Amino acid sequence: MAKSKKAQKIATRSLDAKGFYSDFSKEGMLYASLIRSPAATGIVKDIQIPDMPEGYSLFTAKDIPGSKTMEFNGTVTKILGYKNVSYTGEPLGIVVGPDELEIKELTDRAAIYFDIQNLESALSNVMKGSEKNALSDLDSLATSLNELPSLDSVIDTKNQNTQTEKIIAERIISSGLFKEANQEEADKKLFEDEKYIIEESWSQTVINPKWQEPTGAFCYTEGEKLHIYVPTKWTYFLQKVLAETLNIDPELIFIHKTKTSSLYTDGLWRTTQIAVQTAIASYLLKKPVKLMLSQTEQDTFMVPGVQTEITYKAAVNEEGRIKALKVNIDIDVGAENPFAQEITDRIAIASTSFYKTKNLFIKAQAKTSKNPPTTISIKGVDSQSFFAIENQIQKISNVTGIFPDDVRLINIEAVNGFPFELENENLQEVIQNTVRMSDFNRKYASFHMDSIDRVEQGQEPFFAFPLRGIGISCAYNNSGYHGASSFSYYPKIEVTLLPDEKVTIHTIQTSNVNQDIWRTTASKILELPKANIQIDSNFTLEEMPKSPEDSISTIGIINQLIKKCCLEIQKKRFHQALPITSKKSVAAGAKTKWDKENFCGSPFMSTSLISCVAEVELDPYTYNEKIRGIWLSIDCGEILDEAAALRTVRLEVQKELCLLVKGKYVTCDDIFIQFIPSKNSAGQVGELVHNALPAAFASALSSALATQVTKLPCTESQLYTLIKQRGEVKQ
Repeated sequence: MAKSKKAQKIATRSLDAKGFYSDFSKEGMLYASLIRSPAATGIVKDIQIPDMPEGYSLFTAKDIPGSKTMEFNGTVTKILGYKNVSYTGEPLGIVVGPDELEIKELTDRAAIYFDIQNLESALSNVMKGSEKNALSDLDSLATSLNELPSLDSVIDTKNQNTQTEKIIAERIISSGLFKEANQEEADKKLFEDEKYIIEESWSQTVINPKWQEPTGAFCYTEGEKLHIYVPTKWTYFLQKVLAETLNIDPELIFIHKTKTSSLYTDGLWRTTQIAVQTAIASYLLKKPVKLMLSQTEQDTFMVPGVQTEITYKAAVNEEGRIKALKVNIDIDVGAENPFAQEITDRIAIASTSFYKTKNLFIKAQAKTSKNPPTTISIKGVDSQSFFAIENQIQKISNVTGIFPDDVRLINIEAVNGFPFELENENLQEVIQNTVRMSDFNRKYASFHMDSIDRVEQGQEPFFAFPLRGIGISCAYNNSGYHGASSFSYYPKIEVTLLPDEKVTIHTIQTSNVNQDIWRTTASKILELPKANIQIDSNFTLEEMPKSPEDSISTIGIINQLIKKCCLEIQKKRFHQALPITSKKSVAAGAKTKWDKENFCGSPFMSTSLISCVAEVELDPYTYNEKIRGIWLSIDCGEILDEAAALRTVRLEVQKELCLLVKGKYVTCDDIFIQFIPSKNSAGQVGELVHNALPAAFASALSSALATQVTKLPCTESQLYTLIKQRGEVKQ
């Protein structure tokens, strides 16, 4: 029997995030901890906890009532590991009990029995057992070692040629001679004739700030209903997996979306896995259960983004023009990642940023490894590319002797046949404005000459005081990705004018700032008080967005759709009865600018621009870094609320300062921000700082040290080694 409209209305789910999952609790709540594989390979036979106290429970894959896996984009992930282990630390079981410290001890005491097929897993179990006994029982240790099979039986000769690395995504892009000739011919012609051949590899690692709430979930049952509090960004997928894993009706599952303190959320499939693990324990015990990863687990198994190394080889003429650019991108996605192709494509597109060359070759590959699985950070997926290309441009400046801003301006000029089209009509003004604000050229010349003098005069770098440098970088942030994707980046908006002249905007709620902007837009067009405008983020299961919220909650695009809806309603409101509803989505014509088959054209609906200058001072005695000033010029199109935009950018800067140096918070004396007047539609402000500041910081640090910083976050030992190596080269 079909459900009535009234029943459907009652069965809505709110996608408004409230509170933090760690703050929720109920009487009789139990704590949970994951048992993880001690080895990277092997076949699990059994898991046991000796002498487990009453009131404590252990659940493994065999206890799951429904599907033991979740699947997306052809990637199958085990809810709890069984049979073949994929990586060290793979969750194999969950321990639940009333005492948080006790369950941690029980987790450590868990005995994992492997079907010994390789020596690695066998020895790992033996050594784990010996550590528990503190080597006090040598007879037991000797017995365990003697029980190990012979090498002949341990080595699996069938799999000797099995590679741990497997290419699961690839993107190759070429233009000019790289497209017309084979690689060998193109390399020979392009990299033998130009004055400068500049090659370097770059790597930026995103880290989890220590102050953030670790990933986890809180779950309880209420009759047949299951309630779960979790910082998910993908409610639809979590609802689907929970129903399949627990084998229950989706209508009985109520997901309460909580806030996340993370800079780069894990709220997609990895958070889904943890939430389902928590739900299994709560559902089977019919008791409230909370699972919170330890800081060590968070740092080890929930690393944001992917590990990427980008290598550039550039042929540059005397004027600083890049005549040929060869880019190799190596991406480590860990044991698995269902978003590997999109990550590969987006990093490849961003690897040239705004810079153009007649002859371009990009080869990007995503490979699996024995590292923990990774995910996609939708808003920062291409940040590592900006770090790499901007530092490569800085190195070109160092080698050619041309000022960094001039090298950039020379290479943003249009080139026929270049595969990517990015809106950058104001980029020159954005760069020049930052140069003026920061007095960049004067400082750069002064600091550069000082560092060169130190090197040439053989001054001991460890006693030069102070060391100063300044760096510049550019980047963009995009909205509405047109390429082949795991998700839809095109939101759908519904606006309704009710009989009481109240207006409902049906969409996913984001920040209070965004909501206020949307209310202001609707209020002006419909000539109603802002108090009459409400944001409705309640969805029935059938209506729930199938894409993650990060992919569709784009302020500029949604605001434009709200405008269109309100204008349509305004035309109708005096000619037909209320309520009036208008539904809008992105026009099909906007998607045709990108040629998916040939991977070229305009990949994004809109693009925000940023230029960043950072001035750095390094104390050579303590190796403490200090940013003396940060200057930012931004073109984000139409500014809907400048005060809010300024607050957002300043907050982004403060967040970024804790990610530049490992284990430290870098301080900054002054932050200067200017928005460039623009007629473009409103674009994204968030992530601009993350895309630009690391490269500017690294360039400034390189200038101060008179040597190249190729990796971030940096460490004291890294800086010491760089200066020492520079001194050895000079000698």
